[in-house]
Amino acid sequence: MIVAVLFRRAMVEPEPPAGLDPVDQGIRLFNEEYFFEAHEVLEDLWKREHGKSKVFLQGLIQICAAYHHFQNGNLIGAETLLERGAQKMRSYPADYLRIDAAKLLAHVDHDRERIRKMQRGEEENKVIDFPRIERKLQ
Repeated sequence: MIVAVLFRRAMVEPEPPAGLDPVDQGIRLFNEEYFFEAHEVLEDLWKREHGKSKVFLQGLIQICAAYHHFQNGNLIGAETLLERGAQKMRSYPADYLRIDAAKLLAHVDHDRERIRKMQRGEEENKVIDFPRIERKLQ
């Protein structure tokens, strides 16, 4: 029984160091194409958020999940979440949270259209260049 408890503790990811901005951490993971992990980091922040950024973060989380779905071959899930996430983020300024949302959303729109074509069999190449999120320094 003690071995099982120790094993479970070893499998739990460590908490990020104090003071590390979870948005920066999520962006770093996204840019390294660890979309599921980026989703998890940002979702932890989203759960604690009660201000105006909650919906923006939800949109960003949905975009992370969409690219994770694409990585796993779920084109329907990818297209749906790209659309939902982008829609949420569009209601904010293009540089909200210092994120270049305009550039990200342009890439997302392009990817969503390509994924639609893949689903209809109009696009043979099932590879996309994942976007990078750019965030301005304070």
